[in-house]
Amino acid sequence: MSEELMAAPSGGGAPRNRTAGLIHSEGSEATRKLREQAKRRREAEAKLQLHLMETRNKSAETPDQAL
Repeated sequence: MSEELMAAPSGGGAPRNRTAGLIHSEGSEATRKLREQAKRRREAEAKLQLHLMETRNKSAETPDQAL
């Protein structure tokens, strides 16, 4: 192999700063709120699933009153 193929690519100079000195706080705030909302939904879903399982277990343990 030649040295050209083994050399690391230069990439055109210094690495770019992704924020370019600007931070959009509105975007960060919105992202934070969405993450918090998603977390609350996951917690609510887990609580609901637990409640449903407890209800099913109770109904399986007690004999049916209709019979």
